[in-house]
Amino acid sequence: MQREHLLVVDDTEMNVKLLTVLLAARGYQVQSAPSAEDAAPLLASNTFACVLLDISLPGMDGLSFARQLRRDPRYADLVIIAVTANAMKGDMEAALAAGCDAYIAKPIDTRAFPDLVAEEIAKKRRA
Repeated sequence: MQREHLLVVDDTEMNVKLLTVLLAARGYQVQSAPSAEDAAPLLASNTFACVLLDISLPGMDGLSFARQLRRDPRYADLVIIAVTANAMKGDMEAALAAGCDAYIAKPIDTRAFPDLVAEEIAKKRRA
């Protein structure tokens, strides 16, 4: 069975390392990009099952990037999960309205996180 390919888009190296370790331990193949501008060419040249997207990115913010991805038919089946420290009232709604499939607030629950990612990927496949 081929391993699922995931993309972590986050400009904080410690966050990237944590998510990569958690997801790789679950059997995922993980790549990362520090910005939307760096993520775009990776998405265009690879097939990812899921993008874990920080909302506060340098350059184009995560919500704008999610909206851009949702306008492109190539990414119709791509799971987009906002993983963000933005945990104010209305942030989850804004992420979902921008096209994210799910919203996970930081600090993440390291035990539950891989299961949440797997569930979102499975949901999209069933749809």
